[in-house]
Amino acid sequence: MMRLIFALAGLLVLAGCGVDGEPLTPTYSTSTTIGYNSRTGPFSNTTVGVQFGG
Repeated sequence: MMRLIFALAGLLVLAGCGVDGEPLTPTYSTSTTIGYNSRTGPFSNTTVGVQFGG
């Protein structure tokens, strides 16, 4: 069990220091729609997105 914990900790340290390549900057996007429906009345819709890499 201790070997597994040390192996996972080692992988986290390597990923944190950038050995596996340059860090990827996330891209954030949001979209909000506000409207009125004749049957149901007012409504709103919000979408939030996060994309890593390319």
